[in-house]
Amino acid sequence: MHFSSAPAIVPAYARILLARKPQIVTGTVPRMEAVLERFSIDPGHLARYRRICGNHESDTLPIAYPHILAAPVHLALIASDPFPVNLFGVVHVRNHIVQQRPLGVGERGQIRAWMEGHRETSRGQELDLWTEVSIGSETVWSEIATLLTRKRSRVRTARSEGNALPDVSAPPGSEVTSSAFDIEPGVGRRYARVSGDFNPIHIADLAARFFGFKHAIAHGMWSLARCAAEIGGPAFARPCTLDVAFKRPIAFCSRIVLESWMAQGRVGFRLRDAETDRGHLLGCIAPT
Repeated sequence: MHFSSAPAIVPAYARILLARKPQIVTGTVPRMEAVLERFSIDPGHLARYRRICGNHESDTLPIAYPHILAAPVHLALIASDPFPVNLFGVVHVRNHIVQQRPLGVGERGQIRAWMEGHRETSRGQELDLWTEVSIGSETVWSEIATLLTRKRSRVRTARSEGNALPDVSAPPGSEVTSSAFDIEPGVGRRYARVSGDFNPIHIADLAARFFGFKHAIAHGMWSLARCAAEIGGPAFARPCTLDVAFKRPIAFCSRIVLESWMAQGRVGFRLRDAETDRGHLLGCIAPT
């Protein structure tokens, strides 16, 4: 699929709602690809994203913002007939971002996204959604977003090693920086409006329970963007890779703690519940 401008989100959701697709992959996932020939930055949209994610003003884009630019292209892929499963209930479990250089606010370029095949894991089936952002002939930002379709049965299969997160832990004696913040109840709806991700598991408790969750949960990409904003711009001012695993869902109205540290030239970070100490997110930032 080729688009000269960003495809509309509402028709894509209409197709997703009306499609009768299974909850798990029952065959082979074919090669699907979509290209947005030209994108540019809307300053107002970027400002709203910065507010909801805690970013400061800058001449360059937050490292997770290109994922939002690509959202209409992602939805076009997911709403297409070859996409094998129902989007609602699919969970984002891992992310791998490579930034060759920071993207300038005034730059314009091309976005390409594709998907092909799937993996069987102990928790369900994983699908990789690949994205590349190019300025001219230069690929400046790329991403692999791993999505999980959860199995209802408890049959155990081999856990996939694809996209595995490097071992991340604070070395003994290392200095750990901590900061705490609250997850406001309106974050899910506010981030949905700026990101275009209206998956019902992020919007309302009743809808989330229909898909197997006890309550509505925060978007994984919001929690990643919030962590990146808290860690600060210097970590992303050079070529780098950002790896993150979304371990447990984050409930609204909870208090969470971000811990970060330096180890072997990398920034490690962990997002945990302030009361139970259970980990929600684990990640690392490494220079390339």
